Amino acid sequence: MNRMLFASAFVSACLAGPAAAVTPDDARIPYVGVAGEFVSVDSTRANDDGVGARLRLGFPLSNTASALEVSLYSNALERDLDGEDDYQFGVFVDYVYDLSAYVGALPVKPFVLAGIGLAEDDILANNDIHPALNAGGGVLVPLVRNIALRAEARYMAQFNNEHYADENLLNDLRFNIGVQIPLSWHFGQTPAAPAKQDCELTVIDPQTGRTDCVVDTDQDGVIDQKDVCPATPLGTVVNASGCPLAQKKDSDGDGVTDTFDRCPDSAPGVKVDDKGCEQQEVVVLRGVTFETDSAILTPNAKIVLKRQAEKLKNQRATLVEVAGHTDSRGAAEYNTQLSQSRAQSVVDYLVSQGVEASRLTARGYGEFEPVATNDTEEGRELNRRVELRTIAE
Repeated sequence: MNRMLFASAFVSACLAGPAAAVTPDDARIPYVGVAGEFVSVDSTRANDDGVGARLRLGFPLSNTASALEVSLYSNALERDLDGEDDYQFGVFVDYVYDLSAYVGALPVKPFVLAGIGLAEDDILANNDIHPALNAGGGVLVPLVRNIALRAEARYMAQFNNEHYADENLLNDLRFNIGVQIPLSWHFGQTPAAPAKQDCELTVIDPQTGRTDCVVDTDQDGVIDQKDVCPATPLGTVVNASGCPLAQKKDSDGDGVTDTFDRCPDSAPGVKVDDKGCEQQEVVVLRGVTFETDSAILTPNAKIVLKRQAEKLKNQRATLVEVAGHTDSRGAAEYNTQLSQSRAQSVVDYLVSQGVEASRLTARGYGEFEPVATNDTEEGRELNRRVELRTIAE
């Protein structure tokens, strides 16, 4: 074989832009590797299994789970004819993909690879070069200083009809084990991520270079260190100490002055919270359940709703929203439709028990207003509920 062909291909790959293989997590830089190789030959060959070596150069790609490698191999195979050796040489370019994200936390990094190359057979001093494909996988075992132990197996298909009559495809298996060493001396380590600031704002004195963290929790323009009233509502006009300027105006007469009123146009007589916004009375109808995956009320649900209907008939001035809720299992759109159907079933039953239809509104909220976690059966049961929400009195 003209060994200059493979040397030229290897040098060209070395000078190309970043490419390469799987690496330890904190050493995503180009690397070299050397390994011993055992070859299990195709039964068509008139040779015994052989041994050799493989040299590789790798470059991590921009996708941190993948890499590109260029490798050279050389091995000797003992001839059945006379006990002398035939030789194999080759150069491959392989794409390597890290499988760590799919197998969870392991002390090793599994990977797969596939690539194309050129192979040369030197049989009875008769040389020929032919195209080849290979695919396989292995594991990378981090050792010390980002050096890793690497073991892999490859299937290699060689398109060679020069030495064996009526045979165009030779199938060999190759197993190798060796070390992988990052080129830290040339490329340096992957830079560490900058430390995250513990505060929202950072102020640097241009003269002294001193760095200070400042936080304005209520966003009133006065930092917390100087804010005497650190929880003023958003948009409140404050003085230099962060406290609201004196204002006693209450435009909507709800008992909350305009300075603190987030809802300054509340309707007369409605109940409001400390922010001046309407307080909705909510009653959870415990025991109102439905047949599985449907809006059909269970017998127990009808008993509960009969009692609730009597209460509503005595509150003739009250307008009520019937709100249906589900857990998060299933598609969100389906859950919204199901909760709407269930809320409407409750409205229909209350009307059948004498409650005026004009006082009731059905609305399905699906899975979007949970009151507990959806990770447990207990939490999901709490989230599957029907509520009565007072709209106005």
